[in-house]
Amino acid sequence: MSAPDSPDVAPAQPSSEVVRWLQSLALPVWARGILVAVFLAVMFGGLALVAWGAWSRDRESVTAAIGLLTVALPVSLVVIGLVFGQRSEKRLADLTHAVLDTLIASQVKQLVCAPRGLQFAQISRTGCRATYRLMSSEDIPQGLRQALQFSVELNVRKVNLMFSLPEHINPQGPLDNHPALVSYRHVIEGAQAEGYRLNPVLAEYGGDAGGKALLFYRTLPDDFLLRPIEKLYFTQDLGFFVRGIVEAQHASQPTGMCLGGRT
Repeated sequence: MSAPDSPDVAPAQPSSEVVRWLQSLALPVWARGILVAVFLAVMFGGLALVAWGAWSRDRESVTAAIGLLTVALPVSLVVIGLVFGQRSEKRLADLTHAVLDTLIASQVKQLVCAPRGLQFAQISRTGCRATYRLMSSEDIPQGLRQALQFSVELNVRKVNLMFSLPEHINPQGPLDNHPALVSYRHVIEGAQAEGYRLNPVLAEYGGDAGGKALLFYRTLPDDFLLRPIEKLYFTQDLGFFVRGIVEAQHASQPTGMCLGGRT
């Protein structure tokens, strides 16, 4: 059944590669100015030829002008994309910062903090890395004994996630099926189903609080930063991921311990 489908897929690959190549171009200002000048000259020339042919009732001129415009219109889409849709490094960096500063914060607040009454704070952002902290309010009896700190490193097409572990959880050796992480097992399996991989050993957390952390990483879809639907899915899924980590950390708290370490 798969053999008849292959001829339909193969021809689409070169065109998609050409489109991706065009999107990745970062033309200088003078080159974009030349493209605009040529584009306007062709379009206005074609429209003027149509107007002149209609005024003089010259059908051949009108036909030639329509043919010119038929070719120029698809080309104009490429020109507009090259001139006004530049995929420069600065734009990609701005899109990265928008995900780290706005989209992630919005989803985590909605999916994690609001239902549980947790406080959210973005501690820092340096380049493509941002660090956040979730903590319980003093007036919530059933809260996190220790604040959860997590970091997101968004490297255009790859993401690293680090989640701090409570002090009483310190697994030694390989993490796969480690008994100390039994309360985290459902979160780890869910993350792996979404394409994340768990680093086999604990990471040294690089945030302000230091300590050990679980490190997950995965490859993101092509053109991730340029596709709003992919960014929304990623941040929503990250919100559920953080919620699972919060639930796992709460379940791992020693019996009799509550917020602030009180017994």
